[in-house]
Amino acid sequence: MLDNQVPPFSLDKPRHDTSTYVGRWCKFAELMSPKWLLLSSEQIQYSKQMLEDFRNGELSPGHISDAELWYHRQVYEAAVHPQTGETIPALFRLSAFVPVNIPICVGMLLAPPTLKNTIFWQWINQSYGAGFNYANRNASSEQDNLTILKSYATATVVSCTTAVGLGKMVKKAKRLSPSTRSFLGKMVPFVAVASAGAFNAVSMRFNEFREGIDIMDEHGEVHGRSVAAGRQSLGQVALTRIALPMPILLLPPYLFGVMQKNIVMPKGKYSKLTAELVVLTLCLWGAMPSAVALFPQTGTISASSIEEEFQSRVDRHGQPIRHFMYNKGI
Repeated sequence: MLDNQVPPFSLDKPRHDTSTYVGRWCKFAELMSPKWLLLSSEQIQYSKQMLEDFRNGELSPGHISDAELWYHRQVYEAAVHPQTGETIPALFRLSAFVPVNIPICVGMLLAPPTLKNTIFWQWINQSYGAGFNYANRNASSEQDNLTILKSYATATVVSCTTAVGLGKMVKKAKRLSPSTRSFLGKMVPFVAVASAGAFNAVSMRFNEFREGIDIMDEHGEVHGRSVAAGRQSLGQVALTRIALPMPILLLPPYLFGVMQKNIVMPKGKYSKLTAELVVLTLCLWGAMPSAVALFPQTGTISASSIEEEFQSRVDRHGQPIRHFMYNKGI
């Protein structure tokens, strides 16, 4: 991309206007590119070093373009945890979301709704969700391994119990018309995944709710840990997990029905499966940025809304701090 097509580089300001939903959507859509899955450790370390050299003023003018610097920042944001500085495992980066979830969604939507299939795919989904939540957590509030294991087990039990229980309720609702039972049956995976997804996120990151998270001023200086900020952050994450499966699990069955009624759906076994996979993939690709863009990754909270000890803080210039910032995670 040419330099005149990109804004001047900044380490602190985002390339897109993340104060708007569209700006946040564009940011997360870029981070979901599958190309970030192919990054080597050397590429990631090189980008980290280039950004560090820029921060320290060690890059001479004209040595590197704005477009190149934005690229290095994208590499960093796509593959590195913003608080720990550690490389996020490729499987749990945003760029892995679509490739990993395609087989999971196929299993949930297209596999026969037997008890074994329901439990198996809910377990797979919650296992991946637990790893994703942990890899993209707020790292200022850590949990021990036993707590993480308990949270994972509880979330998995909740999802499987919800899916199986709702499925049985729908089958026993004999008074309902076949079309109504069919509709409710299609809702079961969504309700199970949405409720368990929110529960999974809260469970895996419960320390943020109980002990709080680090809050910073606009200069990046940490002023302590706020429980109020942790609860606001976790509430936003839970809402994201509820919104995430809507277009993934509710939209495809509707689109499949429309395609069949309008004779657009191929009749051959493999061509039909291909068409269903294309629809699922498109829904997946649109769902993730649409959900995580609901709230900024760097959240803000009014000083008057948090603990009293923070309400009279001043920044390095002696100015009263009106709003604090925190890393929400994904």
